[in-house]
Amino acid sequence: MISASSVPRKVERHASRVLAGEALVVVMDQRALHRLNEVGTRVWELCDGRSVDAIVDSIVEEFDVVRDTAQQDVLHFLGELLAAGALTLGDAP
Repeated sequence: MISASSVPRKVERHASRVLAGEALVVVMDQRALHRLNEVGTRVWELCDGRSVDAIVDSIVEEFDVVRDTAQQDVLHFLGELLAAGALTLGDAP
């Protein structure tokens, strides 16, 4: 289960590139290509050792969105990336 203190991390066996503001993410073990929109791309970029709470804070600040909405959307999207095998979850240090 994803919590505010969870730390999403990109799996080692992935490749990604941002083109025209959208990330293309390949999960090698799943042999799947994922195309992310602007907000999804930013969430992906923020999966760099930050907690979910810190990711939500950045999304609220950068996209001028209400925190509750951002939190729900980020949690849902991270859940999709977890299910796709693109992320793993850890705990905050």
